[in-house]
Amino acid sequence: MEIKNISLHDLRKMENSEGLILQGCGGDLQEWVDGINDMLTESGILQNESKFEKAYAFNNENITCLLFPFDGVQLDVGKLAMWRLETRETFGSTWLTDYVDNRLNGFISEQTAAPVPAEDYEESEDFEMELSQ
Repeated sequence: MEIKNISLHDLRKMENSEGLILQGCGGDLQEWVDGINDMLTESGILQNESKFEKAYAFNNENITCLLFPFDGVQLDVGKLAMWRLETRETFGSTWLTDYVDNRLNGFISEQTAAPVPAEDYEESEDFEMELSQ
């Protein structure tokens, strides 16, 4: 099991991903991961002996959070949605997309727009008129 520390910037670049975020994870993070895998298995959410093999840890506003990405995991998403609602108060359970949209001002694209060099602007009368106004 791998728990990788990531930055908020890295989290904001996960636009095409989904996962479960738990907020306020104090203590040994491996115990959290093992406990969540056990809870979700017992609840019938993790299926066919599937479990979260990786998790991401990050800090926001002095709170340690864990992201469990859905990639490569067999889930009953309906049961997980109900579990997430039931554990919202206890674990601060939320979806990755909701967290990034509501707490981090949305996702950012991997591609960044490079500034256009001045010599690439076409100098025309219209361009000159706009500059003089």
